[in-house]
Amino acid sequence: MGRDKLGSRLGFILLSAGCAIGIGNVWKFPYVVGQNGGGLFVLIYLFFLVILGIPVLTMEFSIGRAAQKSPAKMYEQLEPKGSKWHLHGKVSLIAVIC
Repeated sequence: MGRDKLGSRLGFILLSAGCAIGIGNVWKFPYVVGQNGGGLFVLIYLFFLVILGIPVLTMEFSIGRAAQKSPAKMYEQLEPKGSKWHLHGKVSLIAVIC
């Protein structure tokens, strides 16, 4: 059985953005902007979103491409022998579900 692929680059970008942003930030954002100074807060928020988000997203894509597995299985495949990094994958999945 072959792997599914996205139809276009735009679809990939929108899917990645949707996963990274999350619906909680979309609903909470207007309230946070109103409470914390409006425009200046938005500029600072976007600055740190880019500064912190791009390296994390790049690392996630790199690890996923190297392992060619699901997020939980990639830790088991790529970890050095004797380390406990596979536990990080399982804890991350539990945190996302809860």
